[in-house]
Parts: sequence; structure tokens; C-alpha cells
Amino acid sequence: MTNEKYAERALYKVFVNAPIETVWSELIDTSAPRPFFWNSRWDAKSMAAGNAYRVVSGDGKVVAVVGEILEMDAPHRLVTTFRLTSLDDPASKVTYLLKEQDGGTEFTLVTENIPVGSKSEKSMADGSQFITRNFKAYVETGKVTLGARMMLAMFRLMAPFTPKAMHADKWPLGRKE
Repeated sequence: MTNEKYAERALYKVFVNAPIETVWSELIDTSAPRPFFWNSRWDAKSMAAGNAYRVVSGDGKVVAVVGEILEMDAPHRLVTTFRLTSLDDPASKVTYLLKEQDGGTEFTLVTENIPVGSKSEKSMADGSQFITRNFKAYVETGKVTLGARMMLAMFRLMAPFTPKAMHADKWPLGRKE
């Protein structure tokens, strides 16, 4: 038995000035790297409940996240397990909620069951803010924020120094932990 404490949940919410179908389509697009996901893309046999997924870099060489799709209720709800490959922390849960509103869509990202005080907690809080802010910008304008573009440029420069633990050959699709 463990006494490890887990963060209950954190919500990150934004209004996106676009129809719910557009927002959903951008969220689950597997065809190309998404700048709001750090120029990474979903990699799954199918974006359907029960399937494993990875979040891989545009060149396919780095896997940042692995998990399983727990629920898929298009165009309203996507629930996944979520584990950062760079850390040894256990998987948490991430939920994306879309709610149609006058003139657009309320986009909510929810994180749950993250060990309190862990590196995952800090990384996921920062990452959730980045995703929410830049998802909105991308869907509405076709570009992420200037700050995000600068950060992505730095990531490209740092790519050769990516930890070996994140290399794609160590994280085949569907790998069991």
C-alpha cells in the first residue's frame, strides 16, 4: 500500500471561436504534427476507445506520451490515460471536453490522478496551459502564439539532445508497461 497523494483534478478552459465539429477535427487529427502539441501528432491504429496511442514528434523519432484511449464520444469527449515517457511517474488521466456555445465551442482540458509534487504534475500543468492557449490560437487563426512559435523553434534546436529514454524504438505502439 502506498501513501502517495494524487492531485484530484485541474481544469483548463477556453472559448474557441469555431464550430464544435472544427474543434473536434483539429483535436483528433492524426495526419500531421500539431503545433499546440509541440509539433507532435497522435499515433494510433485508430482513434477509438480501447486503442493504445503515442504522441510522436513530426519526424517520428521521439515519443513524448503514451497511453490508452478510454472513451471517445465525438464531438464532445475524449478521455485517455497519459504517461510522459521522460518520467517514471505513473499514468494519469486526461479528458478533453467540448461544449457547443453561441458562436463557438467551450474547450476544456482536465487532468486527474497526477502524483502531487511530482515532475509530472508540474509538466502537465505547464503543458495543459500551453495546449489550451495555443489550441485556441491555432483553430482560430491557423497559427499558435508568438511565444509558442519561439518555443517550438528552440525545441527544434534542442532535438539532438532528446533523452534516449524517449526514442521511438523504446516506445512501440501498444507497448505494455
